[in-house]
Amino acid sequence: MMETFAWAPEQQNVAEEVQFRVLSAKFGDGYEQNAGDGLNTRESTWPLTFFGREERIKEIQGFLDSHGGWRSFLWTPPGQSTAIVVKCKAYSRPHGGGQAWRLSATFERGFRP
Repeated sequence: MMETFAWAPEQQNVAEEVQFRVLSAKFGDGYEQNAGDGLNTRESTWPLTFFGREERIKEIQGFLDSHGGWRSFLWTPPGQSTAIVVKCKAYSRPHGGGQAWRLSATFERGFRP
């Protein structure tokens, strides 16, 4: 069973970034032919930032580390009621001074068969 990411980002405006996968062939006369690349041509990512004390950030980091950048998990984007399959290939964890820490990560939408 797939694990669920339960931490909420601290930022107010979480933005979904969408990109479509398109195959394109350009011809010498200026004509261009386009087609969708695969079954799921809509790719979504969410750049997220989490703030908090070191304990909270280490919990998030531990969850992401346990998935190693390739194992998917469930996450519910802000404003949605249904969890989706995502993965996180990289994150950064700068120290914010004192007891403040930040973890920035990008979640990428995945698909299950």
